[in-house]
Amino acid sequence: MRKLTVTFVCENRHDVESVTVDLTRRGDLTNDEIWELQTKGCQCKKCGSKNFIYRTRYK
Repeated sequence: MRKLTVTFVCENRHDVESVTVDLTRRGDLTNDEIWELQTKGCQCKKCGSKNFIYRTRYK
């Protein structure tokens, strides 16, 4: 498990953005650091929502 993929999902369950982080270079991430990976001012193109959750997956 060297890479962490974070997918930001809007409140209406539309996938908005995915970010992959190399854990061998960056190390462990805190909850606040994960939220900093999301693009500032990001909103869902399908519904316009600005409320998000995130899902993580290790590779």
